[in-house]
Formats: sequence, C-alpha cells, structure tokens
Amino acid sequence: MDKKAIFFDIDGTLLSSENERNFCVMPGVIDALEELKRRGHIIAIASGRPELFIHKYFPGLFNNYVAMNGAHVVVEGKTVFEEFFRTEQVRALMKYFDRYGCWYNFVGNAHGWACHVPQEVIEPLNDSYGLPGYLFTEWEPQDVHASILDFVFRDEAHYVQCKPAFRGPMVLNKHPGTLAADLSFKGRDKSRGVRIFLEKAGINPSNAIAIGDGFNDITMMGAVGCGIAMGNAVDELKAAADYVTADIWNNGVEKALVHFNLL
Repeated sequence: MDKKAIFFDIDGTLLSSENERNFCVMPGVIDALEELKRRGHIIAIASGRPELFIHKYFPGLFNNYVAMNGAHVVVEGKTVFEEFFRTEQVRALMKYFDRYGCWYNFVGNAHGWACHVPQEVIEPLNDSYGLPGYLFTEWEPQDVHASILDFVFRDEAHYVQCKPAFRGPMVLNKHPGTLAADLSFKGRDKSRGVRIFLEKAGINPSNAIAIGDGFNDITMMGAVGCGIAMGNAVDELKAAADYVTADIWNNGVEKALVHFNLL
C-alpha cells in the first residue's frame, strides 16, 4: 500500500468538548496515530489551533502540521511558511468587529492579544491555549504578532448578535459544545496550508487524506485526494467529502482509517 499523508483536524475530530469535559482526547486515537506512524504514513495536524495547543494535547506525536488555519506550516519540525497580520490590518479588523460588540483574540504562536474579553474569562482561555499568561489584555495594535482571530461569546444571544459580522470571505468555525470559534478567510485557510505542506514535502495530493468536521475543513477537502467527514460534521462538509465516517464519540477516526486500509 502507498504511504499516505493524513491531515487531522483537532476540535470535533481528535478532541471532544462535550458534556462539560473540555479537550478530551478520544479513547483509541493516540494508539491509532502511533500505529499510522509505525506503518510509515505521515500524520499531520490541520487546525485553527496554534502549535502550543498541538504540543500540549499531543506531546511528542506531531512534527508536521498546518496550524492556525494555514497561516503556520511545519514540515518535519521546520517552519516552511508563516504569515502575520500587518499593523494596518489589525486596526481595520478591530474597527470592523468592534461595531458588532465582538469579543476576540488575535492569536500568535507564543502569545495572544485579547480585545473586549472579560477578565474572568482570560484565565480559562489561557488554559485552553496551553500556556499560562498567553493572552495580553493591555496592548497596542503595533504590538500584535498574530496570524488568526479567535472569538468568544458570552452566550448564544451574544453569538446571534455577532453572527452578522461573519460574512463574505469569512468562515467562522464554532467549536462543538463551546462558545468559542476560530475565523479564517477564503484563500487564507487550511486548503492553502495543506497545498504548501504537500509541495514542500514533495507529496502528490493524490496520496493525501484529510479528516475534519467543521466549516473551516470544507476547502481542505479539495486539496487532497480523499476527504473524510466525521459523523458529527456540519452538513456542508459531509456534502464536500468523499466519505463520511462515524461520529467522534463512536470511534469515527479509527473506523475511517480501517475503512481505507490504513490500519
């Protein structure tokens, strides 16, 4: 069997946040990932999360990833692509999202910059990013060295209030079971990052597979030879995928890998 490059989304694919249990690695996932590596396949993350989060929940497992929705691409531990907002872009984004009363964070590799996020929410967010003191709350636009935006909502009513902001080239991916979401932009997304990864790694897209569940995984399906949607995926992703597996709580990742004779 040909060796494959397999890209895994994190939230809703490898990690569950249901039933008040935040960021639980699903049983069997680590064993499956390690077996893929043993068989010679390349395993990679493709997520809106920064590298700190990847290493916190999967220590020593991944040295290949498309992080921050394609803005940070790492091949065999080496950064091959990285993109940051310019200061004028930071100012323009702040002006735009402030109109809608949004709470948001500019997300970077080592730090984030919180805007309008209440102080009592900061520490739980720091924990979710994987590093105490990750978020700065006092800063100027020129201080920001970030690649993507994350959003936090007070409750569902706040989400509904902010939702009209996310239109046009924006793709908001709300994390299952939470009031948090990451934002990507068309053309500056996971699909671009996956294509850069494959080119730098010398891998034909026909030998690549992607597994995900969210809106920000839809374009990624077109960048690989085979796209797999989790059973808990949004309907739009299921329509774009080549195969739909079981949901995250019923070993969807492992079942998909067995289906394609990867395990």
